[in-house]
Amino acid sequence: MKKSLLALALAAAMPSAFAQSNVQFYGAIDAGLRYQTNVDAAGNHLLSVGSGQYYSNRLGLRATEDLGGGLNAHFQLESGFNSKTGALDNTNNVLFNRTAAVGLGGAWGAVDLGRQYSIGFRTELFLDPFNHHYTGLVPLSSGSGTSLPAAATAAGLGASSSSGTRFNNDVQYTGTFHGLTVRAEYAPGEVAGDSGKGSARAAGFSYAGHGVLAAGAYTHKQTTAGFDNHAVLLGGGVKLDAFTVKAGWARERQQAAATTYQNQTTFGGVSYQLNPAVELAGAVYRSDYEDGKADGKRTLYLLGGSYHFSKRTNLYGEFDVNRYRGALIPASKQTGQRGIAVGVMHMF
Repeated sequence: MKKSLLALALAAAMPSAFAQSNVQFYGAIDAGLRYQTNVDAAGNHLLSVGSGQYYSNRLGLRATEDLGGGLNAHFQLESGFNSKTGALDNTNNVLFNRTAAVGLGGAWGAVDLGRQYSIGFRTELFLDPFNHHYTGLVPLSSGSGTSLPAAATAAGLGASSSSGTRFNNDVQYTGTFHGLTVRAEYAPGEVAGDSGKGSARAAGFSYAGHGVLAAGAYTHKQTTAGFDNHAVLLGGGVKLDAFTVKAGWARERQQAAATTYQNQTTFGGVSYQLNPAVELAGAVYRSDYEDGKADGKRTLYLLGGSYHFSKRTNLYGEFDVNRYRGALIPASKQTGQRGIAVGVMHMF
């Protein structure tokens, strides 16, 4: 008891100039049902419990401390999990696989260091008609649903066309000025004797104002073997009352010893806020792959709707159709699939 009183007395005696940081615990859990056709070579269908269908499951900690003079310190730690089993949602058992970053910020912007979302991903998120929902279906996040040829994947080509969702060892600047956000990043490869190998560099922007949306990004990476990867992303849209229309184009090229692999994604769609509780959206995503010897296509048609019981809880449903051709036909050997999912998501 005496120790507790002493601690309280010392805390009360601390000068008020020492800022306090309030750590926030937050997260989201999403679970539902999914039905999909043609999941194997025999053409069988599958009914399963879905995890993070509408919004990826996560647990996180974040805080911002006012350091005075307009300067702040902040951090974020975020982990993903599977709501079907409670396990981590990555095979490497990385605890903070989603984000582990710390930084300083002010009126001039912010600089963050650690594992964090890449500029290419942030730009795709800004342009996605579904606003980063249904990431297990849409190819803009991690290339979900697009099965590249094994040789292209081994060379370092990404199925999302954006050159990667997150970078380790990332140093990233973000500044927002009157609707315009500018970003730059550098992720060293940490290869002794060669600072270029394994590294990533990117720059990008996004703008939202007066009903106009625009964004673009360029990323240059180099594999540990010294081969270059270039990714370009451009897009825009408009907001008209309850309607938002977005469209974009992304292309990633990966050089290898004797081959250049390329994946291109074109997408567009519209969302409609019917009322404060109901949102509807529809979009088309098309992936085009080529390597000089083979080519393939994948087209995803996606319709979805959500009903918000509150700011934190919603009921959702979606219907999707996939069409595959050539080198992008999946392991099931099927050229078409249909799916439907329903579920509930709660944020806290």
